[in-house]
Amino acid sequence: MNNNGQRGTRGTRGKILISASSALIVVAVASLAGAQQQALGPPGDTAAVERGRAVLSEQCGFCHGANARGGSSGPDLTRSALVQEDENGKQLGEFLRVGRPDRGMPKFDLPDARVADVAAFLHAEIYLASNRRLYKILDVLVGDPKAGQAFFNGAGRCSACHSATGDLKGIGAKYDPVALQGRIVYPRRGGVPGSPAYEDKNAIKATITPSSGAAVTGAIVRLTDFEVTIYDAATRQMRSWLRNGDTPKVVVTDPLQAHMDQLMKWTDTDMHNTTSYLASLK
Repeated sequence: MNNNGQRGTRGTRGKILISASSALIVVAVASLAGAQQQALGPPGDTAAVERGRAVLSEQCGFCHGANARGGSSGPDLTRSALVQEDENGKQLGEFLRVGRPDRGMPKFDLPDARVADVAAFLHAEIYLASNRRLYKILDVLVGDPKAGQAFFNGAGRCSACHSATGDLKGIGAKYDPVALQGRIVYPRRGGVPGSPAYEDKNAIKATITPSSGAAVTGAIVRLTDFEVTIYDAATRQMRSWLRNGDTPKVVVTDPLQAHMDQLMKWTDTDMHNTTSYLASLK
């Protein structure tokens, strides 16, 4: 009887321990899920988000960037597991009070309210990153239109191909600033949506000069060491040649080569000024 009683007692204790452990696991998982849900949910206190933005920019921006997406020596905080699992600044505050001296990060003695604000901002940034459709591009027109006009007609050499009173007349009314800046950087956008790239008027072209016969120019459809195929806009047909070394002669031209060359030359100032100038051409 005693042995049976002892076995029963041990069995009951084991069940209690297992149940307690299971409960703790459930609580921990629920807590983690709640924290992650907080980071992925829309910000509730927009004022706290703005306060947190200011605090982070002042205290942490020199390493992590003003938007917390990474800086000169600090990583992207929106990808941090600690930030994503944080609950109203609790875990973040504990971490900040200790820092990571071994990695060059000092400790920060911020009031709990300020830490909560920083957490609110970081969670808002995570939410925006996971919901790209909500992202808004702001402050595009921050340049000097007059300086942009000077660059357009001078160092930028834009006026060699374009005219403010010709092909670009009224372009500021045709495109919003975001689309306008995008077309400056990458103007090859295609013709009718869904149409082949070779039907774009600015498609890269090739002039084919066979050993006998007239030269033919058309948009490149395929170009390899063994063949070349172009699209002849006049006949709306494909034309192909087999290549054997330099026969037939193939000369490639890009109508937008000046834009491609400019890609590596743009500075933020020139881009902002030029965008502001073109946006003013109503």
